[in-house]
Amino acid sequence: MDRGEDHPPDANSGSTVDARDAFALLGHEIRLDILFALLEDWMAVYTEPKSYAELMAAVGLEDSGKFNYHLSKLQGVYVEKVDDGYVPTASATALYRTVLATRPTETVEFEQPVTEAACPDCGGQPVLEYERGFVAVACQACDSWDGFTYPFPQNGFEQHEESLLEAVQDRVRHEIGLARTGQCPACAGQIAVDPRIESVDGDDHWIELGCESCTFVVGVEPLSTLLTDDRVGSALREIGIDPTGHGWERPDEEVSVSRDPVRLEIAVATEQGTVTITATERLAVERVAVG
Repeated sequence: MDRGEDHPPDANSGSTVDARDAFALLGHEIRLDILFALLEDWMAVYTEPKSYAELMAAVGLEDSGKFNYHLSKLQGVYVEKVDDGYVPTASATALYRTVLATRPTETVEFEQPVTEAACPDCGGQPVLEYERGFVAVACQACDSWDGFTYPFPQNGFEQHEESLLEAVQDRVRHEIGLARTGQCPACAGQIAVDPRIESVDGDDHWIELGCESCTFVVGVEPLSTLLTDDRVGSALREIGIDPTGHGWERPDEEVSVSRDPVRLEIAVATEQGTVTITATERLAVERVAVG
């Protein structure tokens, strides 16, 4: 199961203060005009700088004092001065991409298609849902299966409506794989790994991956965190499991834990054999065995 969520930072944390400052910097129409003028011809590191005069003309200001004031507020965060003028920073372009991906659009009318998969608990056919920017697979025939949910920008939904489940699964594998290595897929910050070893013996053990800098946090089954490791993928294929397939279609995994140091042992079996994976507390794969 993958639970992708966005949690707001603690109100007393430094990240909240930084976020307020970042939003405050953009709280004026002139500053937005400056940024849009710089982003108009953006080509990553190949972006041609705009001179002071070009930028001022693009914004439509004749008051150099007012222009200087607002430009200075953006410099160092969203605007950088180079030899030939001014260019947007990576922070500015990342923010712009995020706004485009999540910009307000018309409410999505999405019929709930029945998936080809079977509910692992009751055998019913789960349905695919899209609401509040989250894709979910849920069984309407029983209440015992929690299913799958993960955020997916509405802009992407409109582009991938006919293959939504495959698109979100690709996104999950990519982002979870990157998060497992310690890098946040949203902001490149440090990921904190909580293996929740106290719940290993429960029926619903999942690992939490949360960014220490932004709101990225996801809960995922132990095996799902390791699928992008080549050794794990190769071993699973040997026993007839497609590592790129849907998580609910895989056999149940057995997880055990040893302490001092903490090690997770994850075993999954089919008629063709058993794969056993040993991973550290930080989800580094130490050993993969096929038997």
